[in-house]
Amino acid sequence: MMKQFGVIGHPIAHSLSPLMHNTAFALLGLDCTYQACDVPGGALADALEGFKCEEFVGLNVTIPHKEAVLDLLDEVDPEAGAIGAVNTIAFQVGGLIGHNTDAYGVLKSLEPYRDQIVGGTALLLGAGGSARAVSYVLLTHFFPSELVIANRSEQRAQDLAAQCKALSANTTINAMSLADSKVRQIIERSSLVINATSVGMTPSVDESPIHDDVPFHTGQIVMDLIYTPLETNFLKIASGRGARTISGLEMFLYQGARSFEIWTGQQMPVDRIRSVLAQRLKTNRV
Repeated sequence: MMKQFGVIGHPIAHSLSPLMHNTAFALLGLDCTYQACDVPGGALADALEGFKCEEFVGLNVTIPHKEAVLDLLDEVDPEAGAIGAVNTIAFQVGGLIGHNTDAYGVLKSLEPYRDQIVGGTALLLGAGGSARAVSYVLLTHFFPSELVIANRSEQRAQDLAAQCKALSANTTINAMSLADSKVRQIIERSSLVINATSVGMTPSVDESPIHDDVPFHTGQIVMDLIYTPLETNFLKIASGRGARTISGLEMFLYQGARSFEIWTGQQMPVDRIRSVLAQRLKTNRV
């Protein structure tokens, strides 16, 4: 019997998760299928019940459900619990088990730049489920001297900052509004800037969470969690000012590989999948 997997979110049409996982299933000869399922916020609980009835084996969870889904699960992995967000669900005999593989994706993406991140200032744009995974990884693996969280809703940024303070006694953690004029100054002194908002994602590719005149500079690492498009306007601005940029494709690929391993017990052929995803993105056929 073919095993069923999927990704839930709203919107979801842009997702390359079906291409990634179905390609991996085919390469490894697994009798499995993966589909994208649009689930509006108010329909989450009913949708999960429906997936149970249809005997799904696993789900990925994306915007806007990564935090809300926590209360609907039977068990949450300790790391996902510490992060406060779930992006992967395994359907097991004991019920729905929540994991967070975004953290693994962030860790793998940033590891090559460890020496430039440790002890510096990190600016995180956003305070949602993905931002929670980013802040967790930064504080538990990269140990910046300062972490600033800037979000459209300052209260959400403050809430995440308060949670983060329990993870590290050695990092100064502050929160602010994205509209605050001081964001520009913080970018100027930051060694790492990460966009964990959805601003700039297909189809709104001309948008950016920051203004064009922001002082990115050589020596900085600038990462966007968005992978559609492959190079967002945010990354174009940073690259044009000499910063080293990281596409969201890397995080997307590695979080997906970790989910795949949780579900199947097998390693995803990451290098082969990367080339397939990059080709699709370059030809704009998302």
